[in-house]
Amino acid sequence: MIKALELFSGIGAFAEAAAKRHIEVLAAFDQDPRANATYELNHGMTPRSRNLDTIAPSELPQADMWWMSPPCQPYSVRGNQKGLEDPRARSLVNLFDHLRQHRPKLLMLENVAGFKDSDAHRLVERTLGELAYQSHFLELSPTDFGLKMRRPRLYLVATTDGVTFEPPVLQKVEGKCLTSFIKETYDTELIVSQKDFERYAPSLHIINPCDQDAYAICFTSGYWKSFKSSGTFIAVDEQQIRRFSPEEIVALMGFSSDFSFPEELSIQAKLKLAGNTVDVRAIDYLLSGVSILR
Repeated sequence: MIKALELFSGIGAFAEAAAKRHIEVLAAFDQDPRANATYELNHGMTPRSRNLDTIAPSELPQADMWWMSPPCQPYSVRGNQKGLEDPRARSLVNLFDHLRQHRPKLLMLENVAGFKDSDAHRLVERTLGELAYQSHFLELSPTDFGLKMRRPRLYLVATTDGVTFEPPVLQKVEGKCLTSFIKETYDTELIVSQKDFERYAPSLHIINPCDQDAYAICFTSGYWKSFKSSGTFIAVDEQQIRRFSPEEIVALMGFSSDFSFPEELSIQAKLKLAGNTVDVRAIDYLLSGVSILR
């Protein structure tokens, strides 16, 4: 049984993928209480609400594997791409400093595609090289797994101590239609007001739920409060659109049908959590290429 830490755990995309394999999540870490409540509801463990900017090496259990999905804002266009100058990058710097002491034999990281052109990427490569890790960077999108959704993300798999990684061959599969994920019934809160529809409709990505060829674009944590470049909207009729529901989004991201959110959370909170999560299929794909997990 491989023992892992899930850092920046969110709603538990890694735990969702790990449950299919011989991986025990020893501990998860996240500071968002709503994410932690969702994680506990679905995975039976409460993540530790600890600031990873300042966490000490002694506070991290010794594990075979680290999974991390650090804040993407320092490397995204919407976040002004400040890289390591952004305070939100401190946690990544701190954890890679602790890597020298812990040295898990397997490390995986997910972030936006812009990470590969950042000073943080150079820090990560340099640190892993100094510690004799073999590093593999891959860009994956849900389209690679047969889903009609464009959400490119950069993934790192780093191995040492005899562990190897061989990216499995991606099988070409016909894209799964979005219509199979769209529910006929939905909360009316998801409907965009007439005022906002008239103002923003020309700049929005709107799909017809009956269109078998429709593609969704990347959902973000700002999907509720922002209209531009935050995600795809569904046409209810010619004069009305709605947002995807949180449940529809996590289904698109590969979570199981029995995944749920705490009832007390607002739709806004659920959408933010769903927009922040990682594609479970991509994680499972990466895990399938690791020698000790085959």
